[in-house]
Amino acid sequence: MKVARIEKTGKQAVTLFLITGICLLANKGIVPIGLIALLLLTGGLMDLLFSLLFLVVKFMAVLAVLGLLFH
Repeated sequence: MKVARIEKTGKQAVTLFLITGICLLANKGIVPIGLIALLLLTGGLMDLLFSLLFLVVKFMAVLAVLGLLFH
């Protein structure tokens, strides 16, 4: 269980690092198409986006519940 969690965290960290590198290269005018395609094929980018989406939805739900309780 812990190994799977460490592996998932490592994949997300590497994906975030690569996305940051892609954004920095794109700001300089260099678009690494191969790296973007590799991230999409491995599913790292999609996994990161879905995990961030679920985090935002959970946060919004907590804020909605707190808003209803303290209104």
